[in-house]
Amino acid sequence: MERRESLRNLFQDLGCKVESDAVLDKCFEFCESYDVDVEKLTELWLTFCVNNNTDIDPTVDNLIKMERAILIKDRKVRDPTTKSSVKQEQNTTEKRFITNEASETDDVLSMYGCAEDGLSKRARISPEVEISADARTDKARAECSFSPGFYTENSSVPSQRSITDKEKILLSVGEAIASWKRTGDYDVEVTKSNESHVLSDARYMYEVLSRQGHLLTFVCQSLGGRLFKTWSTATGNAGELRYVKNVRSVSQTNFRTFGRISAKKESANTVTLEGSTRRRGVSAADTIELDFRNLKQYSVFSGQIVAVEAINPVGDALYVKQIFAKSYAPPALTPMIESRVNVFVAAGPFNPSNSTLYEPLWDLMERAASDEPQLLILVGPFLEYTHPQIQDSLISHTHQELFERILTKIMDLARKNTQVVVVASNRDAHHEPIFPTPHYAVFNRNLLQNYSNLKLMPDPCILDVAGLKIGITSVDVIKHIGKEEISNVSGDRLGRLADHVLAQTCFYPVYPPSEDLNVDTELWEKHAFFDQQPHLMILPSDMRCYCKVINECMIVNPERMHKRVYARLSVKPTVGGKWSSNNISCEIVKV
Repeated sequence: MERRESLRNLFQDLGCKVESDAVLDKCFEFCESYDVDVEKLTELWLTFCVNNNTDIDPTVDNLIKMERAILIKDRKVRDPTTKSSVKQEQNTTEKRFITNEASETDDVLSMYGCAEDGLSKRARISPEVEISADARTDKARAECSFSPGFYTENSSVPSQRSITDKEKILLSVGEAIASWKRTGDYDVEVTKSNESHVLSDARYMYEVLSRQGHLLTFVCQSLGGRLFKTWSTATGNAGELRYVKNVRSVSQTNFRTFGRISAKKESANTVTLEGSTRRRGVSAADTIELDFRNLKQYSVFSGQIVAVEAINPVGDALYVKQIFAKSYAPPALTPMIESRVNVFVAAGPFNPSNSTLYEPLWDLMERAASDEPQLLILVGPFLEYTHPQIQDSLISHTHQELFERILTKIMDLARKNTQVVVVASNRDAHHEPIFPTPHYAVFNRNLLQNYSNLKLMPDPCILDVAGLKIGITSVDVIKHIGKEEISNVSGDRLGRLADHVLAQTCFYPVYPPSEDLNVDTELWEKHAFFDQQPHLMILPSDMRCYCKVINECMIVNPERMHKRVYARLSVKPTVGGKWSSNNISCEIVKV
């Protein structure tokens, strides 16, 4: 029953409604047969729906179709010995279906972090498919050079989907806004906050392992010490319980300690705690297994810094009585906004894998030009490196030239009194593949000189808009935490995952980081943390869109622009100098 509810929650996080337990049973059957975990299976399901225009709510029949299109094909790659048996199981029609869909399925898979490297993907395609791909390549080169000049000619022709869903509100939070068009002449200036931001010329990947270990220990001690003080103040019993630095200390009475969580789902949900100190002559800190049998609720993930109250009767495990992991940063000062400020937010990729038109982006720019928001935030990637046109080198310009052409067209369409903030992404083909990520480089001087309302920002960054602090990252930290999380808590999972970001005061608290993210530990320690809690945080994710208020901070996931979804927010000035999250209204809308 618990396994079913966990899987049902995963589907709900992606916006899918499960009508029958038979659907869940079929999913578990696939997990066992094809050796995939439930998180990847739900992502594959969403990939299949996007690629085949299928209803997102899973049914047994559609799951079987997904099995034929994706799972069987992937099993053939992993185990060549099963190739003959798979051929016997499938008839000629099924083979043709898989062959025709293989390329497009992989393209969408790459957008959800499930793609394999180019060599393995190319090896999985039959010679017949390679021939047809070459034919499509020649046709694509003739018809489209992946350049904004082509987009301009076609951007006025909206797709059928945009016609039917245009301006459909998917989610609304806060005071209803009658009209999003600018009514006054109030303008704002956008700057970086006083928080540390990664510089454009920052060196990266020069790490020494000993230095990396020192930084991780320093972060653990800093945040762990703050957690311990906050916990002691909240409970008022600091003098009654003993604080121990050594996590392996043997004690039959309750004591408190802190450290970094290491959660291993593949090992029957084993959770260990790494201490914050290293003994002389030992290269690594002490670790010990955590036993949660006495806890009614818990939620932990790899990299999380926590404080625990426990006993360790024989030295083999900490039997946890309480766990404390929330020590929020102090809130930022009250904003000095004088009039209502409208903010539009969209996150890349801005192109679906089967298109090179950037249609959703140009539709958004048309809406922004009409409504004239004070602030337009565009979060990369703009040139997603996994896009098939980029992977197969089908563009007629360099990646940098293409990006600057796209940026020029964005600024041509934007109004002069709209501040356009462009946040970098490590997933851009033309940019640094590192996190934290410096802001985009623009070599076209005319572009920077002609558009004073263009602001290039690193990832992560915190914007200051008349005292309104807006924290932004392009990394899908919510999905990364979700993959690592081990919990027995039911309810609002997306809110819980977002709360982890605030509680750890870090834009990316996961350690070790996801395999598709290159984290430089020194830059991370300097630039990924925030000393003051922003009023608003933008955390784009492949998970379903949301807008949640946590600890008086509004956290927004505008989803991805290739799904034709963006967020618009309206911030009203304070009354009597008192700020509240109720001052922000949010809508997630189809463009």
